Parts: sequence; C-alpha cells; structure tokens
Amino acid sequence: MAVERRIYWLRHLVLIAVVVIVLFPMVWLVSTSIRRDQAAFSSNLFSSRVTLQHYRNLLLPERSVGRLILDLQSATYATGDYRGKSQEELKKNVESYLAKFDSLMEESQRMVSNIESGMAEIEKDVVSKEKQILLEMNEIRIKDKELFENRLKQIGTFEEPQMAYAVGRILETTVPSLEGVYPFYTDLLGERAAPITEAMEGYRQMYESTLKYRDETLKALVGLEFENREEVITSLNSIDKYISLSSVDYSEWRRVEWLRVINRYLREVESSLPEMEASVLNQARTNLYESFRAAGDSWEAVLTSNGEVSQELSSLAGEAFGSGYYKYIEASEVLSGMENSIAELKKTLTVSESAVLELEDSFEIAIPTVISETRKLSALIPPFELVASKGIESSDPVSGAKLTGSLDGVLSARETINLVNGQLAGMKNVEELSSELSDLSSKLSWFVDNREVLMKASGNSEISKGADVINIALSNLSRVLPVLQTSVSEYLEVSKSAEESKSRLQTLEGEKEKLLDTISNHEEEARKAEESYVHALEAINIRSAMLYTDREILSIEEARNYVLNLTNVLNSYFNIKAPVRYRTLVWYDDFAKADTEARDGTVLLKELISSMRVMKDDLASKIENYIELRFLGTSITLDDFGKMQETYNSLFQQVNAKYQRASRLISDLIEKPTSYSESYAAELREADKALFRANQIWVQKESTYFYFVRWLLNSVIVALAVALISVTVAALAAYPFSRMRFPGRKQGLLALLLVQMFPSIMFMVALYALLQFLGSVVPFLGLNTLGGLIFVYSGGIAFNIWLIKGYYDTISNSLEEAAMIDGATKFQAFTKVILPLARPILAVVAILTFMNIFNEYLIARIILQDMNKWTYAVGLWQFSGRFETSWGPFTAAALIGAVPMVIFFLVLQDYIVGGLTQGGVKE
Repeated sequence: MAVERRIYWLRHLVLIAVVVIVLFPMVWLVSTSIRRDQAAFSSNLFSSRVTLQHYRNLLLPERSVGRLILDLQSATYATGDYRGKSQEELKKNVESYLAKFDSLMEESQRMVSNIESGMAEIEKDVVSKEKQILLEMNEIRIKDKELFENRLKQIGTFEEPQMAYAVGRILETTVPSLEGVYPFYTDLLGERAAPITEAMEGYRQMYESTLKYRDETLKALVGLEFENREEVITSLNSIDKYISLSSVDYSEWRRVEWLRVINRYLREVESSLPEMEASVLNQARTNLYESFRAAGDSWEAVLTSNGEVSQELSSLAGEAFGSGYYKYIEASEVLSGMENSIAELKKTLTVSESAVLELEDSFEIAIPTVISETRKLSALIPPFELVASKGIESSDPVSGAKLTGSLDGVLSARETINLVNGQLAGMKNVEELSSELSDLSSKLSWFVDNREVLMKASGNSEISKGADVINIALSNLSRVLPVLQTSVSEYLEVSKSAEESKSRLQTLEGEKEKLLDTISNHEEEARKAEESYVHALEAINIRSAMLYTDREILSIEEARNYVLNLTNVLNSYFNIKAPVRYRTLVWYDDFAKADTEARDGTVLLKELISSMRVMKDDLASKIENYIELRFLGTSITLDDFGKMQETYNSLFQQVNAKYQRASRLISDLIEKPTSYSESYAAELREADKALFRANQIWVQKESTYFYFVRWLLNSVIVALAVALISVTVAALAAYPFSRMRFPGRKQGLLALLLVQMFPSIMFMVALYALLQFLGSVVPFLGLNTLGGLIFVYSGGIAFNIWLIKGYYDTISNSLEEAAMIDGATKFQAFTKVILPLARPILAVVAILTFMNIFNEYLIARIILQDMNKWTYAVGLWQFSGRFETSWGPFTAAALIGAVPMVIFFLVLQDYIVGGLTQGGVKE
C-alpha cells in the first residue's frame, strides 16, 4: 500500500516567516552594536564598517583626552572619586594620567600620518582616472541620448499651440536667462516669444556695456596711486556678483559698491588729477553707472515681457487641447478661489451669529427691569386718575418743580423707548422685548398726555409721592435704556451683516454647484487633455536635456554640469537615480569631498595636538606642587585646566564634525564602488579605521562607560540575593500551606493571591518612608543602598509561594511518613526528602526571580540616587539622551546585560521543564 506524501509548503512558509520575525530584533541588535556609524535605522541592516569598540568602551573603558583632562583636574583638587585619597596616591594617579596623555598624543600623531598618507596615495591615483571617468561618462551620455530619443518616439509629436501652452506654463516658474535652457524655450516659441527675445537682446547689450565700462574704469586707474586704490579695484571687480547673464541687482550694487566705494573715492581722485585725465576717469565712471542702471531697467523689461508672454500663452488652453479643457481649467481656477471665499464667509457668518446670540442674551437680561418698572408705573396711574377726576387743583413751587423734572424724564424715556422699538420692528427673536417696550411706552404716554392736569395738582400729597415713584422708575430705566439702545444698534448692524453673509453664501453655493457641473461635464475631456499636456511637458523637458547629450564631455566640470542638468529629467520621467547611473563621477566627487574633509580635519587635529602638548608640559612641571599646596590648606586653582578644556572644545568639535563627514563619505565609497574603485577598498578601510580611532582618542566619553561594569555587578548581586531569599522564604512558607491544616489556611492563600494582584509601585510611598526609617536604625537597609533595594524586592514572593505549594502537593505524603518512621523529625523530612524532590520548581523560581529583578527599573530608579550604586537597568537608560540615543553603546550594553541571565539560565536549565510542568495538576 502506497503511503501518501503530503507537502506542507504553507506550514513551512509560515514557520519561516515566524522565525524571521522573531529573530529580526536580535539580528538588528547585534548588527547595530558593531556598527561604527551607529546608524540604527539605516536602510542597510548590515554595514561593512564594523567595530568592537562599543564593547571595549563598556567592559574595558579607555580614558580619552577629554576624559583625562577632567580626571587630572579632579585628582589635583581631590574631588569626586579622588576625595579622601592621600597625597601620594593622587600623585601616582596624576603621573599615570600624564603618561597616558603622552601615549595618546603619540597615537594621535600616528593616526594623522596614516590618514594623510592613505588619502594622498588614493588621491594621486584617482586623479589619473579622469580620462577613464570621462570615457565612461560619454558612454553613458550616448545611452542617455538613445533613451531620450526612444521616449520621444513613444510620446509622439504635438501641435504648435500645445507646445506653446506647455512652454508658457514652464515660463511661469522659470527665471529668464541668457544661458542654460531658457533660450531653448524661447526658440520653441518662435514669434510668440518676440517680446522676450527683444528684451533679452537689450539686456545683453547693457550687460556687455557694463563689463566694458568696468574694464575701461580699471584701465583708467592704471598708474594712479591713491589711498583707497585697492578697495576701489576690489569693488570694481566685484561687479560680477551683482550682474550676470541670469540676474542683476542694481539697487544693491548702487548702495554697497557705488555710493560707498566707487563714486565716493573716484570723485576725490578726479579732483586731484589734471583736467584731461580727470575727464577720462569721469567719463568711464559715468558710463559705468549709466550702463549698470540701464541694465537694471532692461532686466525689469525682461521680467515684464516674460510674465506677459506666459500670461498670453496660458490663454491657449482651448486652442491647444479643446474648449472643454479651457472651460475645465477656468472653472477649476474659479472654484479654487470661490472655495476660499466660501470658507471665509462661513467664518464671518459664525462670528456674526455668535454675536447675535450674545446680544439677544443681553436683551433677556434687560426684560425683567422693563417689566418691573412698567408695573410700577401701571400701579401709579389709577391713583393719579382719581386725583385728576376730582379736579383737585393744588400747586406748590417745590412739588411742581420736582414733578416737572419727573415728567420731563418720562418724555425723554418715552422717546428713547420709541426709537429702540422702532428699530426692533420686524426683527425676529426679539418679539418679547418689543412687546414689553411697547407696554412701557404706553404707560409713559399716559403721564405725558396728562401733564397739565398733573401739574395743576402738583401740591397734592399723592401726586408728590407718585413723583418719587416715577423718579425711582426713571433711575432704574436710566441704567438699562442706554445700554439697550447701544445693543440694539449693534444688533441691527450684526443681524444685517449676518443676513448679507447668508445671502452671499447661498449665491456662492449656487455658483459652486454650476462650476462643479461644468467640471463634471468636461472632466473626461480634461483628463485626456491633461495627459496630452503632461506628455508635451515631458517632451519639452527631454528635448531640453538633449541639449547636453549632443555635446561630448571633455572635462570633469562639464561632466558635473551634465549630471546636474539631467538629474531632474531622469528622476521624474524614467525613475532613474542620478547618483546610481553616474556612479563613476559621483564616486570621484565623493572621494574629493572626503579627502577635503579629512585634510581639513587633520590640519585642525595637528594644531590641537601641538597646543595640547605645550599645555600638558607646562602643567606637568607644576601640578605636583599644586597638589602639595592644596594638602597644606591652600585653596589655589590652576588656570591650565580651563585653557586646556577651552582649546579642546573649540578645536575638537570642528575636527569631529569633519572626520564624521569624511567617515560617512568613505563608507559610501566602500559600499557603493565603481569600475575603478575596487583597488582602493583596502586603503579606504585603513583610512576609515584611522579616522575612527582618532575620534575615539579624543572624544569626550560619558561617565556611563566607566560605571557600566559596576552597574552590571550590582544587578547580579541584587538579583542573586533576592533569588536566594525568595526561594528560601517561599519554600519554607509553601510547606505549611501544602502539608498542614490550620484555621485560616484557605483565607491566607487567597490573601497572598490578592496582594500579588496589586503592582508593588502602588506601595512606593510607604516603602520609601519605611526605608527612610530603617536607614536611620540599620544603615545598610536604608535609601540609596543595595541592601534596601534587596529588602524591597524580597517582598514579592506570594506568587512563588503559590507555585511551590502546587508542586509540594504532587509529592506523596508517604515519603515523609517513611522518613519519620525511620526516626527523622518533621524538619529533617522537609530538608532531606521534600527539598531534594522539589529542586525543579526551586530552580524555576530562582530563574524567574533573577530575570525579573535583573531587568527591573522603576523601583531601583527611585531608591538609588548615587551613580555608582545604580543597577544595570537604571544605567541602561542613561544611553538615551534628551535629543538622541547612542544606539551603538545602547545595543552593546543590552547584549552584555543578557550574559548573566543566559549563564544563570544554562546552569539551571536541566530543572526548567520539570519545574514548569509539575505542580500544575494534582493527582
């Protein structure tokens, strides 16, 4: 019977993908830890520039020059790590540091020599490759020409209006010039570009005249000696900075060169010359000024004609690609502006509506006052009517004057109210206010209409008292009516603005719909026209690039200009990267840049070495005397350290920047070779090593390097101690819960589980206070001590008790009973029988505890303050700076930190499987 063989290809693919995903972080970690450039997120996972320097810096840190200066200063002043050392110890330290300083200077000098000799040899040979570079560039030029010609055949030809329209769009963003591709664009336009051609020719004449009169002015100065002669000649020669075939800046030249130098000094010279010579110089100077000014005017004419022609060509859209395309473009442009207008109108309308709502709220505040005063006046009318009906006539001058004032106020208030109410007529959302104001106005009108009757009875006590009520009402209304009058005026204005905005918005929305319909109707036609336009634009740009492919490249400078002018076309239309296609030239230029950076950095480094040696020798001659003086109680300081640090900072920053740039360029030269560069790979690597080593000699190394081994040791001590304590305590605590029966046993287990559910950081304040107290009684268990940290970590054993208790449950009771029958005590049975059988679970608990404690950060960061007492996890975070992370040292430290855990794991690995699986099921 045949056995069917199945091919599990999908399973294999999934497994491969999982393995790659799982292993990728580790591969990234290893590769980053050995990269010189520390480019953690480079597109190249692996680099040819590898080093173990990051590991050496962590495990065997070497004092660099920058670090030696600081250590020499600390040892001299007996500060920091040198506090409390004897005079002899300090002198020995200083002597060793000075000797190390000398050795680093010697090594730096060797690195400088290696860099200079290595780069010089390569440079000498690379220069001889120029003919080969030009040959290869011309071969690529021919290929470029064929590529362009084939593309033009694929695109096809275009009608004159289409080409003219496309050129017009190009001219909108192109600066006019008498050189480059601009004349090519104007030639394509033919007669359409006549205004530009005429203006450009006028500018050419003025440009040439300016240079001509500049030369005549220089010629007139030959043989003349005066105080500012060199300054005038320099200013005349600088004219090329202000006028060229592509631009002119007359106003800047006039301000900086003409007024301040040329005209100022030459006028003084002319006044001291004979009439004939002065006339010649004056004529040359005047001609120069007039021609430069005319050139500025001509350039303005060029810019104007360029704008006018491009504007005129933009109207060819319909003729070039059909009326539908023109309508589409026109509608799109109008729509773009209209959408901006609509957005602005919506903002304005939102503000107006918000203001209307605020004013309506203010009206609501005024209504209660209006109602209250209306009721007062309404209640006052019946008594007044009764007095008037009786025909009582009683006048009193004082009461009459008071009543007259009250009635005048009533008349004024009524006029104001009628004015406000008239403004509110027909307005929405203010009907209640208008109604209340009308009611108030009617009540005020009664007093106005019955003025004569009331005045005759002004001496009546009821009328006199009523006048007081009127005055109170008028007083209250005087606080409301002016504000109300102003608010109503604003309300009318804002409401009108809101209505106008709404009306304008509705109109624009309607026009927008029409434009969208127009765009929709011509969208397909416009899409085809846009494709034709894009192809026409491509054809123009390719043809402009072919101006360079038709000419042979005869020099390196011409090759650079060729690459510069073709880069955009190749990238935009062929998706070809110029640095890759023209690698033969790019490699040459990159090497020249790297050589320049290395040479400049080497010059600065030589200066730094020389300065440091002089200052070191001066310091060595007196440093021991200063140490002795400080031990005798003299608080004297040395200025030498400040000078050394200042020199180091000012020069090495420049050296480091130049060497870093040179190293990056050399890395590209090695990893991206060309046809002639393979023979230089070994020399480039040696030069790169020398650059890297020179940097390591001088770079200011962080203190993290010198404490890392101590941090690693602290973590091992803490993790081992906590693992031992946790295993011991948990093993003892789990036994009663497994073998004994006592009240509260079940509740105790649940309580342990409940406590374990809360993270220990929740109790940090209490733990901090506890350690603070313990530190005053038992110093080694206080804050900022490893003992205190071990004490805190040892509290998290509840889970371990549960784990070990479950394992104890799987061990038969008969084994203990047999041991006790043989005479063993309960404790002996536990230690001699149970613990040996429970070694697997104890190993698992030890491993888990060790790993958790070794990587714990937060509690350790809070408890430990001194750098030399930090643990590995706390120290690891110091590689992550505020603005950047030192990925090389960081990844190297991460890998080194994994070593203790791996060793501990391997030592106890035989027990892991048994420990994890047993205790999970009770038999």
